[in-house]
Amino acid sequence: MIRKVLLIFLLSAGAWSASYAQDPSVGGIASVPGSISVGGVGTVQANFGNGSSTAIPQANNARYTINLPPNIGVTGSSFSTTTTPSNLTVNIGTYSPTVGTIVTVTSSLGDVPGNANYLFTLNVVGLSVTTGTPAPISINAVSSPAVGTNLPTNDNANGNITVTAGALPVGLVSFTAKANENRTVDLAWTTSLETNNKGFLVERSKDLKSFEKVDEISEVAANSNAQKHYKLTDQTPFSGTSYYRLTQFDLSGKATSFPAVSVVLREGAYGVYPNPVLRDQRFALSLDEPETAVVKFLSADGRQLPIQKTGVQAGNLMLRAQGNLSAGIYIMTVEERGQTRQHRIVVE
Repeated sequence: MIRKVLLIFLLSAGAWSASYAQDPSVGGIASVPGSISVGGVGTVQANFGNGSSTAIPQANNARYTINLPPNIGVTGSSFSTTTTPSNLTVNIGTYSPTVGTIVTVTSSLGDVPGNANYLFTLNVVGLSVTTGTPAPISINAVSSPAVGTNLPTNDNANGNITVTAGALPVGLVSFTAKANENRTVDLAWTTSLETNNKGFLVERSKDLKSFEKVDEISEVAANSNAQKHYKLTDQTPFSGTSYYRLTQFDLSGKATSFPAVSVVLREGAYGVYPNPVLRDQRFALSLDEPETAVVKFLSADGRQLPIQKTGVQAGNLMLRAQGNLSAGIYIMTVEERGQTRQHRIVVE
């Protein structure tokens, strides 16, 4: 989650055909906050995993490579879970003043499960002021030897980070949103420095355009040089994919909003059912906004094909492909709630 953030991070890898694809995939990468000062701390968050419902075997060495610029240094890493997934190994390379730092996450300890979706956080510190355009950060996903029918359009993601000479009013170390089984969302953030701080506001959104208040925290010390931890719980979150934004207010009234983080609160996975699909057969698309989502049906070479919406059942959009389709693999894109997901469909 993040943030214009990871909107990322958003980000969802989608549902893929279990019998046709294994897909090391990237959802997004972003710095949180987007600007830190020299000596200030922040995070770089990367969303990656397996865009297929079929596991990627350990023998195929799924590898996710994160390239960080020389302006920042890496002080640690973590996953959204409390421990590193047992199938992954993290290696933080040696810092270079000309290249920066290369971080690799590999599946050297086990398979990458189908539909795996990892949120990986690197703790970073500002080392030198960024001159000119913001410094680039990037992530790449690959397997060796290659597996299945990997979709190349989700192999890479890019972002940037700026290091300034002046400090922000609040040094944000992390901001996270975690969905719970009781259909609430826990929100937590940590600061390393607070100057003239008046308080915080947390808001939620379905589309990253319209936000509504969740809660605010005003009982804070104006100034602090130590790490401080904050928590609150959203008792009435949106269903499906949504976003949370943290805004800080200083004593002068100035507001600083940090990039939003995403969270998914739903029982079933996004995707197409059944899959494979028989020609001329109706099928269901599981999504958040069946009435307003923009759905496109594409051939393997990217040509848009006609698709008929036949109704909504149990929150799913019912569809039927039109025309005399050949058997093979097709792509469906779904645009809703500030993001685009892709699903592989097998037509028999």
